[in-house]
Amino acid sequence: MNVGFRVDASSDIGIGHLIRCLALSEEFTKRGYNCNVISKIENEELISRIIKNKINFQKIKPKVTLEEDRNIVIKFSNEYDIDWIITDHYGLNSEYIKELKKNNFKVLSIDDTAQIHYYSDILLNQNIGSEKLKFSTEKYTKFLLGTNYVMIRNQLLRRDEKNEKNTVEKILITLGGTDEDNLTLEIIKILEDINDKTEFLVLIGPLNPHENNIKDYIKEKGLKIKLIKSLEDISNIYLESDIAISAGGSSCYELAYFGIPNIIITVADNQLNIAKELDNQEISIYLGIKHEIKREQLKNKVKELINNHSLRKNLSQNGKKLVDGKGKERIVNFMERFN
Repeated sequence: MNVGFRVDASSDIGIGHLIRCLALSEEFTKRGYNCNVISKIENEELISRIIKNKINFQKIKPKVTLEEDRNIVIKFSNEYDIDWIITDHYGLNSEYIKELKKNNFKVLSIDDTAQIHYYSDILLNQNIGSEKLKFSTEKYTKFLLGTNYVMIRNQLLRRDEKNEKNTVEKILITLGGTDEDNLTLEIIKILEDINDKTEFLVLIGPLNPHENNIKDYIKEKGLKIKLIKSLEDISNIYLESDIAISAGGSSCYELAYFGIPNIIITVADNQLNIAKELDNQEISIYLGIKHEIKREQLKNKVKELINNHSLRKNLSQNGKKLVDGKGKERIVNFMERFN
């Protein structure tokens, strides 16, 4: 099986789409299949990660039209004998996917929003509550819906190594691959004096434009904060972390898998349903949209989580039940049986 991923990552859209495609590619590669990424990605660190995953990278120029984009994908896919094209991109429309099908490619579309009509063979939505959404598809479209299909990277499949602690010693702050509004620094400022026993682990995404600003503030204040830039270290960071403050994207499922209780602050509209559903099912605590968060509100909620062991344990157990780490195996198994 030869697979092509049409996916992008940028400061505007973040890196979540790419990260889950890389996770899925690991399962294809494990089974001896060839993977290709066809993309407008320009960040060298991200391109390096793609190539490191034994994936062929094909660049698309940034300014091409959607029609030109589609034609490049079709041409490339014909040249490399692609069997399945996997789309994970909000910018692709129904006509784009329809043309892929007309050219005899099988198409799996990874969806978060249910906002277009899909001509895809398979529609995959890994999000909690996706079973409740109304999708517009062709009659032949098959569905893979819900957290049984959450795609977790191989390097993270280590939760059995995590030790449960009765106290909170380390708090992780992770706002995704980018953070245009520098919410990371705002959270640091709110929580920096919460107590003198807790260390903060702050994940800086590869597209975060405020890294130096954050470093300068930490140095100026002499804060006990560990900055993490490399995604290669993330599994060790999860093993260390006792609670987390995160955005409402794919990292929520990684935290759930590890059983790390987290407070969610949404930074994009497409995160709202996920955050609310995680809160409803007592897996995470949803605080609100980034521009609406009040200083004392966040501080008090973090204190509550630090001081309430039974609450942390409940959130942790529910998270582990939600995500078992076998999602990508189920996806590829289904694709292998597809006809």
